[in-house]
Amino acid sequence: MKIRIALPIVALLLGACSSASAVELPTQKPGLWEVTMKSAKMPGGSRSFRMCQDAASLAAAKATAAAQKKSCSKYDIHKTGDAWISDVECTFSSMHIVSHSVTTVHGDDAFYQQITSTVGSSTTADVTTIDNKYLGACMPGQKAGVPIAVH
Repeated sequence: MKIRIALPIVALLLGACSSASAVELPTQKPGLWEVTMKSAKMPGGSRSFRMCQDAASLAAAKATAAAQKKSCSKYDIHKTGDAWISDVECTFSSMHIVSHSVTTVHGDDAFYQQITSTVGSSTTADVTTIDNKYLGACMPGQKAGVPIAVH
């Protein structure tokens, strides 16, 4: 899964909860975040990037997720204990995605996701894990909302 595909899915799973549900995820704080995604279907098995988030980029991600939610026939998010569980079925650009995710937040500086999904006509589920860590202030000159690959 490429970052450009994964980011909208992640935004959808995380960003639009508050718009149509009583369940609201904690707000991600602005600053520099490192995101590590792992999946057997991902070339090399994992990808890491750093992204500066400011109030505007966080609001834009939330708005994008809310707009993408209209492409979903199922959108269920609820909180169980310290985890947020989501079950969604969406179609983006003729690609049907069925996803179950568990998101666990650790304070205001880390959260972890495990996403089990099938895409298209595949009957084989892919499991993607995503670790998000707050690193502090954004790097000088880094544009908010634009991922920079970590090698």
